[in-house]
Amino acid sequence: MPAKHRGGYSVLGDMLGKILSVRRNGAIPRQQRSTDMQPRPATALWLQAGWRCGVGFCATIVIALLASPVSSEPPPPGPVARHGPSTGARYPIHATAYITRFPEPEGDFEAPPTLAELNKIRPYDFDPRAGLSLDTFTLFTVDDLGFHDPAQQEYLRLTGRDLLNGDYHLVVHLRGAPAITDCFFYVRYHQEQWHPRQIEPGSAFGMEGDRLWFGKLDIPGVVCAGMTRIRPDLNGGIKLEDGVICEIVFEEKPYDYKPWWLERAPNEPRNQPANAGVYEDPEDCCVTFYWEEVNCGDLNNDGEVSLVDIIPVGRRYGRISTDAVEDEWDHFPDANDDGEVNYRDAWALEDNYGALLQGYRVYRRRAHQLEADEVLLPHHTAPLLPMSIHRPKTWNPIRRISYRYRDPTLPRTAGPVDWIYRIVPYNALNDVEGEDSALEITVRVSTLSVTVH
Repeated sequence: MPAKHRGGYSVLGDMLGKILSVRRNGAIPRQQRSTDMQPRPATALWLQAGWRCGVGFCATIVIALLASPVSSEPPPPGPVARHGPSTGARYPIHATAYITRFPEPEGDFEAPPTLAELNKIRPYDFDPRAGLSLDTFTLFTVDDLGFHDPAQQEYLRLTGRDLLNGDYHLVVHLRGAPAITDCFFYVRYHQEQWHPRQIEPGSAFGMEGDRLWFGKLDIPGVVCAGMTRIRPDLNGGIKLEDGVICEIVFEEKPYDYKPWWLERAPNEPRNQPANAGVYEDPEDCCVTFYWEEVNCGDLNNDGEVSLVDIIPVGRRYGRISTDAVEDEWDHFPDANDDGEVNYRDAWALEDNYGALLQGYRVYRRRAHQLEADEVLLPHHTAPLLPMSIHRPKTWNPIRRISYRYRDPTLPRTAGPVDWIYRIVPYNALNDVEGEDSALEITVRVSTLSVTVH
């Protein structure tokens, strides 16, 4: 249950302090500190640093908040650039105000992305100098697509206190905030020193029926968590200007979970390309493949499964995805395809968290050859890209992305020859393929015909 804020501390914090005090023979938590406190004199700072070094205290916390004020104004129309620094993008609150504009095709979509655009910044790469700091903790705010948005940091306040043996209790507060609808954060720490034992939501966003909550502790060096208001189009944003967002307790010992690494592509059989097929292009007689993208858990359709993917579930909560009423908006949030958008759809984030899809690789080999002998087919408009076809660069929350790839280099002979094509999801940032999500298509080709086997 959400913790109730009380006088700078919370009920959860007091309870944890008592439990730890009993378990560790009566030790008392140290002085509380916050981002509102004035800097200590130089001598006090030096003494504090020496004490921390003596017990091996070292941690960096990176927290990301998305604060989207509720407004009756419609969101900016059209898709938003997916790459680069913060775009200030917002997932629409009112679906009918959003105007979709798909980019005109140029070759295989619009101009291909550069390598710099493909190098998406992960939580590990945030610059500590650009955040809000307390002790060794640093807070960063992000927009709806997970990019750093420092303008939102003015609404946050951190308080923290040391528990016995170096354990640390961190509380994230709202302070003078508008009626925001979403809040997300990443917590950076040194896994050699710290083990994230517990994280609990506060009451700033309401109770369980008022918001959705997501938390993940098993990523080495990072704690991920976030919450979003349910149906802000009907219920509005938060009702309190001040309150507790969440509380985190770190235990001073090495990270001790089975690690869940972020360097991944969609890599399960259920992420195989959908609605795939082959035909012969009547203009140049090239074999052409088509398929639809699948990345389970990518509920906001930005190409990556991350904590901000609970936003669409909150926006569309309770909607029926097959009632012919704005069904295009319910397709992605209804992650389990049960016909209704509800809290169960947020479970897809846990199963596929961190999967980044930036395009596909298409391989070709003769039917009797091994995979080791297959050939990676090049990108048509940018041959130096490490993939055969890239994902569109613009973000659109409802577009079902379809791909088409032509193979003009396939040898055509008088007699039929069987060829195997393998279509594999690809994460260019980490150079990772989704092997378990690969789709194989066998094609029998001659100078007269193309057939699928």
